[in-house]
Amino acid sequence: MILKTALRAVAVAAAVLLPFAPSTGSAQEWRGWNIHAADYPNGRGLDRFGELVGQRTNNRIRMRTYHSAQLGQQDEAIQQMRLGSIDFANFNLSPFNNLAPSTNVVTLPFLFRDVAHSHAAIDGVAGQEIARDLEAIGIIALSWFDAGARSIYTTRPVRTPADLRGMKIRVQTSDLWIDLMRALGANPTPLPFGEVFTSLQSGVIDGAENNWPSYESTRHFEVARFYSTTEHSNVPEVLAVSRQRWQRLNEAERNILRDAAREAATLQRQLWAEREVQSRQRVVAAGATVIEITDRSPWSALMAPVYEKYTGSNPRLSNMVRQIRELR
Repeated sequence: MILKTALRAVAVAAAVLLPFAPSTGSAQEWRGWNIHAADYPNGRGLDRFGELVGQRTNNRIRMRTYHSAQLGQQDEAIQQMRLGSIDFANFNLSPFNNLAPSTNVVTLPFLFRDVAHSHAAIDGVAGQEIARDLEAIGIIALSWFDAGARSIYTTRPVRTPADLRGMKIRVQTSDLWIDLMRALGANPTPLPFGEVFTSLQSGVIDGAENNWPSYESTRHFEVARFYSTTEHSNVPEVLAVSRQRWQRLNEAERNILRDAAREAATLQRQLWAEREVQSRQRVVAAGATVIEITDRSPWSALMAPVYEKYTGSNPRLSNMVRQIRELR
């Protein structure tokens, strides 16, 4: 009787622990989130990631990406990943500003000199710090996608910060982005990305800010025809998996995911560079007006309070800013 009771207790314990053990022998179905369309550089990068993982695990891990925000908007998807109901995704880092402190650094305006500078930072010390903060909230960073330089587009011309005064500009859900727009004299209006077109069309907002491919692919140029090349931000994006899924993998599987993610990022960056050129050509051909901002010093000069608020009292973040600026 005692032996039966002991065996039953062992069986119950094994059943409880089983879901958390590496499952190298059985197939796993993973759900992935992407806000963009499947043919966007990010979508193609995510699909390549899934293909490589499937090939290299003999389909023990099968990944399906749900493109075009089918599983919810970005803030919702982040929460789902933290809970484990979304397994992998490509996120912009700005919505993490209130959750992972180091993401504020790479969101700071006018920090990066160019795309190559951004890549060097995120592939190095900045990426390491951000990955540590993301893991603490349940998200494992595997590689970094490009998201291009973000500029302001509006329903009327903007050539100087003074032209933005009083304009309602859509921003992502982030205190830093709100403060950035306030420093420029605009009225920041946090909205889900999917609501920007109708909000521009109806006059709820006067403009937004994003990169060339997003401006073109969403057809925002139809309702906000002036694109001012402020290039105020170059926030990288992350290809990540849920920590809950990650903890169930063995080391060989983790290495497969890391390698596949890096290869997917290489592809995405190449496709992104090509798409930026195409997108600019398309919106210009469609009648959008590009206002070239050649001197950004009047814009960057307004950012001192933003830097002070988000890094001034934090030695770790101040050191990140210094290291990024010193990169050559």
